Amino acid sequence: MSSVKVESVVKVSALIGEGPVWEESEQTLLFVDIAGHKIHHWSPATNQIKSMETGNTVGFAVPRKSGGYVAGVGRSIVAFDWSTEVMTSLVDIEEDKPNNRLNDGKVDPMGRLLA
Repeated sequence: MSSVKVESVVKVSALIGEGPVWEESEQTLLFVDIAGHKIHHWSPATNQIKSMETGNTVGFAVPRKSGGYVAGVGRSIVAFDWSTEVMTSLVDIEEDKPNNRLNDGKVDPMGRLLA
């Protein structure tokens, strides 16, 4: 039986790191720190990591076909861009349930965001 070696390649401290998305076209890894209120973007080619503060819990981040990214932050779906670090609210979810938050999200093969 062969042994398996597991090692951490992304050197970032996260309270609750999850939601990894591999961007094939960019050869980068996108993931979130829910409780740390951050979105991270790692390039294995340069071993550089960019992090963006969200100001609230963040459940997911995914690339947008039109460019940039969308994320679930608190009860909002937001658009954001790494180059400007600007986050724009697109829609608020369940405004009548202030204790709810977006927990997870992915894009299906048709390009629809499921959150």
